[in-house]
Amino acid sequence: MGIKNVMLIINPCAGRKSGKKNADKVISMLKKHGLECTLFMTQRRGDATQFVIDDGNKYDIVVCMGGDGTLNEVINGVLKAHLSIPLGYIPAGSTNDFARSMHLSKNLEKSARIIAECNVQDIDAGLFNDRYFGYVSSFGLFTRTSYSTPQKVKNVLGGKPSYLLHGLTELGKVRAEHMKVETNGKTYEGDFLFGAITNSTSLGGVLKYDPKLVNMGDGKLEMMLIHKPKNPAQLFSILRSLLSKKITNNPYIEFDRSDKFTIYPIARSDWSLDGEFAYATGSSEIRCLKSKIKFICPPIDKG
Repeated sequence: MGIKNVMLIINPCAGRKSGKKNADKVISMLKKHGLECTLFMTQRRGDATQFVIDDGNKYDIVVCMGGDGTLNEVINGVLKAHLSIPLGYIPAGSTNDFARSMHLSKNLEKSARIIAECNVQDIDAGLFNDRYFGYVSSFGLFTRTSYSTPQKVKNVLGGKPSYLLHGLTELGKVRAEHMKVETNGKTYEGDFLFGAITNSTSLGGVLKYDPKLVNMGDGKLEMMLIHKPKNPAQLFSILRSLLSKKITNNPYIEFDRSDKFTIYPIARSDWSLDGEFAYATGSSEIRCLKSKIKFICPPIDKG
């Protein structure tokens, strides 16, 4: 079968700087499983994307170690360079939503073994106008938090607590956004506290879908829009549905799935793509790109 050459991209600042601390260990473990690695260490935003565009075609596998933002950059590099090689991910961020959806482990030995086994699953990607995302595009509550929470706060508290804490400090700034979304011949319009178009079962480590609602390779993205509650009873109803993962029958939560969504914000709308900043002005299009990513994941348990 021969030795496979791995492009290993590490974000040294993700999580509690575990990438920087464990770089040599990761390389050693991958080598033990028959993989030869070339290390690329990011220094600034956008590095991971550029690394893949410049050199990705020289390798058999691309592996990144970092958080969801690092993975987003690598996915953008792979798709912009039109590469068709397997992508491995060692989660080392604060939240790791995508890793939860794909049942990936933060254990380095397990991660190395999974990457070496190279069990590939074709999964969908999202396209927000001209930018790719791996698992989520969102606006509203906690959206700004995902890309504005200081890295030091994430490192100290971890993902979910840090997002909640930083999000709560912003509650006074949160306003509902008037948004119109067209999909499947339907129009959803209203004042929404939060909205997300996703290919994931976990959002920010806070909101979770019932896994039965999500198939990451079906060519469809899931949409959730949360109306601004008008009274405590409506707020309680929304929270109860979110906590129980029963969101499809709540009158204050809109849910749909489609391969294309057109959004019409009234004014400029700030969005997050896998935790990275984006914005929409005027009409914008969000599309699902079926089976665009060859993702390395644990073998499916058939037992």
